[in-house]
Amino acid sequence: MDSESKNSFILQPPDCMLPAALVYIESKKLAAAAGDRPSLPNNQALVAALKALQEKIHRLELEKSQAEDKLCSLSRAAAQYKKVLEHNSYQDTAHQELMQQRKDASVQLNAAQSRCSLLEKQLDYMRKMVSSAELEKKMILEQQAQLQKEEDHKRLELHAKLEKLEMLEKECLKLTATQRIAEDKIKHLEEKVCKEEHQHKLIQDKTAQLQTGFDINRILMSSVTSQHEPEKENGKKKKPRKRNPTMKKMQLSQLHVRAGELPFVAGKVAGISGHSALSKSVSSCSTSPTATRSFSDLLLALQDELGQMSSEHQELLKQIQDTQDSQACEYLEQELDCLVKQMEMKGKQISKLKKHQATGQILKRKAQKLEQGETHVKLKCGEQKEAKEIAVSVKENMSKPCPGQKSKSSLQLLKAVRKLQLSLKKDDVI
Repeated sequence: MDSESKNSFILQPPDCMLPAALVYIESKKLAAAAGDRPSLPNNQALVAALKALQEKIHRLELEKSQAEDKLCSLSRAAAQYKKVLEHNSYQDTAHQELMQQRKDASVQLNAAQSRCSLLEKQLDYMRKMVSSAELEKKMILEQQAQLQKEEDHKRLELHAKLEKLEMLEKECLKLTATQRIAEDKIKHLEEKVCKEEHQHKLIQDKTAQLQTGFDINRILMSSVTSQHEPEKENGKKKKPRKRNPTMKKMQLSQLHVRAGELPFVAGKVAGISGHSALSKSVSSCSTSPTATRSFSDLLLALQDELGQMSSEHQELLKQIQDTQDSQACEYLEQELDCLVKQMEMKGKQISKLKKHQATGQILKRKAQKLEQGETHVKLKCGEQKEAKEIAVSVKENMSKPCPGQKSKSSLQLLKAVRKLQLSLKKDDVI
C-alpha cells in the first residue's frame, strides 16, 4: 500500500487528483481489504479503511508540506546561485572591460607617443625650412639689389644709345635731304639734257624742211622764169610742167606732215595755223612714245603693287585666323586696315591714270580729226598760193632765229607731259 501510494503521489499529486476518483480508488482498496478479511464486519472494515485513509491523507499532506518546503528552499538556493552566477559574470565582464580599457589606453598611449615623435620631427623639419627660407630670402634680396643695379646700368646705356640714335637719325635726315636735293638737281640736269636733245632733233628736222623748201622754191622760180620764154619753148616744156603739180603735191604733203610736228610754221593762214598748231602740239604730247610708255609703265607698276597688296591681304587674313593671341590679332588687324587704305589709294591712282589715258585718247582722236580737216582744206587751196606761202615761210625762217621757236615747242610738249604726271599727287604715286 505504501509503495502504491508513493507511486500514485509521484505520478499524480494530491492537488491534481479529484475527490471522486480518490473515493473510488479507496473504495476499491477497501473492497480488496474486505475480501482479505471476511471475518470482520463491513462497518468496521469501512471505519478501519477510513482511518487508514485519513492517516494516509494526513501523511500525504505532511509529505506535501515537506515537498513544498523543499521546493521553496530549492527555489531560494537556485535564486541565490543565480545571483552568485550573475555577480560572477558581472565581475568577469567588468574585469574584461577593465582589461579592454587598459589595452585601449595602451594603444592610445602608443599612438600618442608616435604622434609626438612625428610632431617633433615635423617641428625639426619646419625649423630647417624656416632657416632655409630665411637664407633664400636673403639671397633673393641680394639678387634683386644686383638686378636693380644692372637695370640702372642698362637704362643709362639705353639712354646713351637713344641719344646716339637720335643723332644718327638727324644725320640720316640731313643725308636724305641732301640726297633729295642731289636727285632734284640730277632730274633737272636730265630734263635740260632731254630738252637740248629735243631741240637738236627739232633743229635737224627744220634744217631738212628748209632744205626741201629751198628745193621747192628753186623749182618754182624755174617754172616762173620759164613762163616768160617764147611759145616754142613752152611747147617743149609742157611735159615737165605737167609733172610739176604732182611733185609739188607730194612735196607739199611732206611739208604739211613735217610742219605738223612743229608747233608753228610761218607763212600759213593765221586762224588755221594757230588752231592746227595747238591741236598738233596736244596730239604730239599725247601720242609721244615716251608719254605713253611712262603711263603704261606707271599703270603696270601700280597694278603689280596692287596684286602684291592683295596677296599680303590674304596672308594677313590667314595669320589672323591662325593666331589665338588677342594682342597679335589686334596688331594684324591694324596692319590689315592700313593695307586696305593703301589698296584703296592705289585703286584711286589706277582710276585716275585710266581717266588720263582716256582723255589722252580723246585728245588724240580730236587732233587726228583736226589734222584730217586741215589736210582737206589745204589740198583745196591753189598750188600757186601754197608755193607763195612756202616761199614766204622760207624767207621768214631764214630771217627769224629758229632755236627760240624750237625751244618753245619743246617746252610746250614737256609742260603738257608734266601736267599729266603732276596731276597725280606724289603721295598717291608713293
